[in-house]
Amino acid sequence: MKKLSMILVLATFCLFSCQDKADKVPADDSVEVTGPLEVVKSGTLSNQSGAGTRGTVQLVKDQAGKFYISLSDNFTTKFSTGTVTVYLSTASSLRLNESGSFQLLGLANRPGAHFYELQGNKDDKFTHAIIWCGAAAIPFGNALLE
Repeated sequence: MKKLSMILVLATFCLFSCQDKADKVPADDSVEVTGPLEVVKSGTLSNQSGAGTRGTVQLVKDQAGKFYISLSDNFTTKFSTGTVTVYLSTASSLRLNESGSFQLLGLANRPGAHFYELQGNKDDKFTHAIIWCGAAAIPFGNALLE
């Protein structure tokens, strides 16, 4: 019962802190990618914090050799507006106090496909993608990239 109460409190907080506020919602940080892509790694998002997160995360490479993290067409989270961010991480949980253990990719303020260009080459130390609510500082989902 205590666990259920905690989830309800967190979900309520996220509903109000991570939802769309027309004048405060930052732009989506994803980029448009065309052409054939090679899937290097892939993982399925696990839902966390009752956010209803689902979809697939992939590390892909285009014909020019650029790497991207992609969220699938069916990516969604109940609170996909506001401060929902995408990170790469060295673990299944985001450790913001450990420099070098994460890389911020950008915002995911709408459901559906997103692409985030990786600067430089891919870094194999990052094993997970994390969907994070910045306003509530809680995870919305994670995926092991294999």
